[in-house]
Parts: sequence; C-alpha cells; structure tokens
Amino acid sequence: MNVARSPEDRMQSTPPRPTTRRRYSRVPSLGECFAQLGNGWEGSVLDVSLGGMLLRVKRVLTLGSSYFVKLLFPRRILVVEARVVRVQGASEDFLTGMEFLKLSSEDREALRGFTEAKSGKS
Repeated sequence: MNVARSPEDRMQSTPPRPTTRRRYSRVPSLGECFAQLGNGWEGSVLDVSLGGMLLRVKRVLTLGSSYFVKLLFPRRILVVEARVVRVQGASEDFLTGMEFLKLSSEDREALRGFTEAKSGKS
C-alpha cells in the first residue's frame, strides 16, 4: 500500500549531498608541469592545487612516504616537500596523489598564480 508523504517527510528522508574533502580547487596541468623526485626520475603532473597534486609515475611510491619534489612549470621551478596519500595502478603507470607539506610563501604565490590562471580566476 502506497502512502502519500508530505514534502516535509520527503525532505527528511533525502540523503545528504556528498561534500568534498578538498580544501583547494584542482586544475589540470597535463603537459604544462612535470615533477622530478629522488634520483631524477620524472612524473607527469595531471592536476595540481595549493594542497597537492596528482602524478603519473612509472614506479610505485610508498603510501605515507615523503619526497622533495621539483615541479617544473613553463616559467618557474618550485621545490616542495610532499607526502604520498594515494596510489593507484593504471596499466603500466601509477597514479599517485601527493599532499604538499611545506611551501614557501613565494612558491605558494607562484602556485596560486598558476592555478588561478588555469581556472580563469586571474
């Protein structure tokens, strides 16, 4: 038996909308930014934000490990400390999420300029 429900009842039973855990907006950076980690091996930066980045690398990185990463932008090089927060295998490559641990104020402003320009906020 179907019982008609009032709008108030329907609103109470509607599941909450998912919220994002991201503090900063990510912008695509494929082909515009590359990363060097460790002994010079490279990864492509697929997207980047003020909080971190998603890399495509040829070897698996250990979850929780930290690296000094050289980010190669078209007009600037940044050196940041980042921690591996996610690893996912994708065919021959690994998608690796990294959280920035330390950014100088100068590097933060350069990164902010890049992300705002890519998102159209400049």
